[in-house]
Amino acid sequence: MRKFFKLAALAAVAGALSQGAMAADGTINFTGEIVDAPCSISPNSQNMTVPLGKVARTVLDGGKGKKATPSKFTIDLLGCGATAKGATVSFTGTPDLDDATNLRLANAGQVGVTTASGVAIELGDSAATKIPLGSESAQYVLGQGDNALKFQAVYVSTKDTVTVGPANSVAQFTVNYK
Repeated sequence: MRKFFKLAALAAVAGALSQGAMAADGTINFTGEIVDAPCSISPNSQNMTVPLGKVARTVLDGGKGKKATPSKFTIDLLGCGATAKGATVSFTGTPDLDDATNLRLANAGQVGVTTASGVAIELGDSAATKIPLGSESAQYVLGQGDNALKFQAVYVSTKDTVTVGPANSVAQFTVNYK
């Protein structure tokens, strides 16, 4: 009987030690939402970074409306069903003070912060048709399955003189199904 109690005690200790080996070292939060939409937006399209590159001031200096070379980006729609006939996309963000149809540069005009000035970011579709902030793009025809909606962003001068510095901004987009 004594042997049985020793074995039971050893089993209890071994069980307690194995629980310690299974202790959590961190937490993972999973986020998302189930929506009633004809398509899903690809996770790769939900939080993008579009590099506009380093642009020489001389490309934009000397005249309002001068543009740099555009950078292309895509919003991928996945698993579109038969009800997905078309979609438009609208972009929102902080409007530029000189041209509210374009994105203002982050930290522009703040005292003590060096940021490029006299320039904004213009958004457009793949054909370079401007999409003013808060306005809908032209309609994209959607087929069943996956669809790639192509866009571009470009630096545009808003004043005759452009100064150098970081030229970053942030925009949000909304897909409007038709």
